[in-house]
Amino acid sequence: MPLVLAHRGANKRAPQNTIPAFKKAVEFNADGIETDVHLSKDGQIVICHNYTIDETSTGKGLITDYTCEELKKFDFGSYFSDEFKGVTLPTITELFDVVKDMTLINIEIKAPKVKNDLVKKTIETIHKYGIADSVIISCFNPECIRESKEIDPGIRTGLLYEDDDLGKEIMSFGVEKYCEQLKANAAHPMRSLISKEEVDRLHAKNMIVNVWTVNEKEDILRLTDWGCDALISDIPDYVMSVLENK
Repeated sequence: MPLVLAHRGANKRAPQNTIPAFKKAVEFNADGIETDVHLSKDGQIVICHNYTIDETSTGKGLITDYTCEELKKFDFGSYFSDEFKGVTLPTITELFDVVKDMTLINIEIKAPKVKNDLVKKTIETIHKYGIADSVIISCFNPECIRESKEIDPGIRTGLLYEDDDLGKEIMSFGVEKYCEQLKANAAHPMRSLISKEEVDRLHAKNMIVNVWTVNEKEDILRLTDWGCDALISDIPDYVMSVLENK
């Protein structure tokens, strides 16, 4: 059976990329989580999907324009429901305090618009917590994958790709060959962009396949039958129930 990872935490049950969403994932006994990291203005690693805070908080603007302390003053929960009013944006250390015992922690590097120390600081924090064996770093930007391996050849990495120009280039070249060039340990395809044949080719190269975002029963069953290693889902509790009744 594939591992089930809660995408941005259990984000249909609590506001995405917040401590309540990650605690829900733990409560549901999901195998792990997927989340996104950025650097604040003062160099702190914070958790948020977008480069701006407009969509999920009471604030506006780029994460990089605020210090961590300033970001903590905004409400990141009330957009979801009044139940979560006052929930704040978490730091990576607050995240790790909640999920450090999970089987797989997928940290997506949100490739900085201006080069910074995000990759280096993320890897340092992973080692500080002693959880490198449970972490995989993923990114849509191949350069961040390459940088991760240069900093720590032993850190596991996964190449994210979607249906855009770069994704088409990756698939045309051959996903397994592209990953091999980057020394990536995994492919992280959008659910509609993977085939049984590609899964087999990746496995033949000792690479794993972690697919996003898998919420529908048909996709859950198909990707499981193909041997995918992890399913990244907004509703991990539902995915687990489908797998349990398979």
